[in-house]
Amino acid sequence: MKHNKLLTTIMLAMGLMLCLGLSACGDSDDMQYGSLDLEDYITVGQYKGLEVEAQEVKVSQKEIQEKVDEKLKDNQQNEDLKEGDELENGDTANIDFSGKVDGEEFEGGTSKDFDLELGSGAFIPGFEDGLVGKKVGETVDLNLTFPDDYSAENVAGKDVVFTVKINSATRPQETKYNDAWVKGNTEYKSKKEFEDALKKEIQTEKEDKVKTEQKASLWSDVLENTEVKKYPEKEMEDYQNVFSAQVDQMAEQYNMSRSEVLKQMYGTDDEAEVKNIIEDSVKTLVKQEMTTEYIADKEDITYTDEEKEKTIAEIEGQGVTEETVVTYTGRTMDQYAHIKLLYDKVQDFILDNAKVKEPKK
Repeated sequence: MKHNKLLTTIMLAMGLMLCLGLSACGDSDDMQYGSLDLEDYITVGQYKGLEVEAQEVKVSQKEIQEKVDEKLKDNQQNEDLKEGDELENGDTANIDFSGKVDGEEFEGGTSKDFDLELGSGAFIPGFEDGLVGKKVGETVDLNLTFPDDYSAENVAGKDVVFTVKINSATRPQETKYNDAWVKGNTEYKSKKEFEDALKKEIQTEKEDKVKTEQKASLWSDVLENTEVKKYPEKEMEDYQNVFSAQVDQMAEQYNMSRSEVLKQMYGTDDEAEVKNIIEDSVKTLVKQEMTTEYIADKEDITYTDEEKEKTIAEIEGQGVTEETVVTYTGRTMDQYAHIKLLYDKVQDFILDNAKVKEPKK
């Protein structure tokens, strides 16, 4: 449905601008803050020697087993069910379905050759449960109700009838987890060697998560210690223009009114209220940018061409194109990679220079 696609696009835009916390707009020569004396705009307080709480990282046998189960599922073999076989939870059914609200089909409620794992929770409550016990080749009607908080407002809370044809189905075969399976499906030779490797993998994931949380906490302290004397007019104006232009672009892309998009993005279509919301967001972003550039300059934090190329490759590997970056941040890919690298390196610097204290008992 267009509403779901719009929400995905909004999340991408906010991810580019807010998760990194950085981006600016305008001509390439004016994109950075190098032409400004940032001391006229901000006073940065303490950013070295800040305290952050340590977190003990442990890996349980349960977590290792859960990871093993994931690997087993990824390599699982399936058997084809025959016509007339009854479906069970865990089966994957290939279905055609058509939904009707008040006797009328609605956008996004119809599909053919859709593979659905029963019990996955991918569909609204009652849909997958309604297919359990039904037979391959059978056509059934499911009388259901959309949740009140369903993302598509035009059907939220309404009764719906789904006509579902079960074309075919597969059932996962039980996999014996032993040394033979490990040798045949992994680079390891035994269960012990495999589980030791999984333990290290989980340990690294947890340690990375702890570092991310510590950096976020420290960065919050740095921003709290930073006072903005005044905001640069050009960056503020450019940001607000980009935010506003995004609304119009999304409205055109999804054949919606500006008012509808504003409600999706900001929860209101009152232009004055939206302007205030945007201004607050822009102030936060500009403050983060200036603080990042200030610390990078003071501490001589730089990056190599190789690091920049790698960062661009990672961004593009996530499906983010140059066009997307320009649309949602006003930057070229090079400029976007520059500010992202500085932001990441400044946060690393702050963590490396922090005092790690033991957690409270």
